[in-house]
Amino acid sequence: MPLITLQHQERARAKQQAKELDMAKAAPRPVFAGIDMARTPDRAVIETALEADLQLLSERSDVKEKIELKRRLLPKYLPHVKTYREAGEHYPNELLVYCVIWLLDVEDIEPALELADFAIEQQQHLPERFKRDLPTWVAETVHDWAERQYKANQSASPYFEQVLEAVESERWLVTNVIVRTKLYRLAALYAERNSELESAAQWLEKAQAVNPEKAGVKTWLNKLRAKL
Repeated sequence: MPLITLQHQERARAKQQAKELDMAKAAPRPVFAGIDMARTPDRAVIETALEADLQLLSERSDVKEKIELKRRLLPKYLPHVKTYREAGEHYPNELLVYCVIWLLDVEDIEPALELADFAIEQQQHLPERFKRDLPTWVAETVHDWAERQYKANQSASPYFEQVLEAVESERWLVTNVIVRTKLYRLAALYAERNSELESAAQWLEKAQAVNPEKAGVKTWLNKLRAKL
């Protein structure tokens, strides 16, 4: 066989092996061989598996890779969260909180908010590295998603409104004025886009009231009032 053909085959084989290695690295590693992680009721096994998967996530620097891995991990852990809820249990549940985080990261907003509502009601806490309480982080994360939807000329309904209602009713206690201001400003943007000028002005008044010095809405609010 000609040398050039052999070299080509070797390069192709090496390329395929490298691809298979990358795929193996990207796949969640089994922690306990022979155990169906979606069904085991053993809390210690579940917590050990979660710790291993968090380590696996920490080894990745590419954001898209991390999101895809989280998407693949969620079916592994959500059944345990469902069991926890149905059993009426209440204890500091790291797995529950990570499922909320991962659902928001993969932008599966509806189940994320349903689960976040439950976790907030239980007064669950984010991992320490987040430097935020859970309701504030969820509200800000949904705001950021809804803002991307707005910029893409898409709707964030009904999820953004659900977060606004939770914050306004104080079912979610969000005291961070910057986060509340961001929520109210975005609500005003959506209302203005929908030609709901009175509603937009009301949201801006809320932003002004909660953050009088730095809301940055005075000129915008005056222009809206002039149109009413």
